[in-house]
Amino acid sequence: MTLGIRKAALAAALLSLPLAPAVASGDLFYFEAKQGDVFFMLMLVGREDPGSVNVSWKGASIPQYPNMHRRYYVEFDRAKRQAYVRPLSRDGLPWFEMDVSGKSGNVLIDGRRLQGNADWTVQ
Repeated sequence: MTLGIRKAALAAALLSLPLAPAVASGDLFYFEAKQGDVFFMLMLVGREDPGSVNVSWKGASIPQYPNMHRRYYVEFDRAKRQAYVRPLSRDGLPWFEMDVSGKSGNVLIDGRRLQGNADWTVQ
């Protein structure tokens, strides 16, 4: 009977612990640029460089599409703090190019060049 009481006590103790969401991946890099009504955000997420690309934008003339499975050309050098990202192919979605050196960079989207800031999250 002692084993049953121990199992019950262990189960009660585990159930009483606060629940924290499990995180499967982390942010490796974050860039955002804003000019007037146009906003662009790009994150590289995962466990190792360069990670996968997650991009979002909004603006008057730039339609927003949900993140789709899209392939990207990525040059990423954490030591030099340089990053360059663009879609691999023009697939009908708005075209962009992001180029970052240090803590600042720019993105070319919808014929506009926006300046922004980068955050090189330490792994």
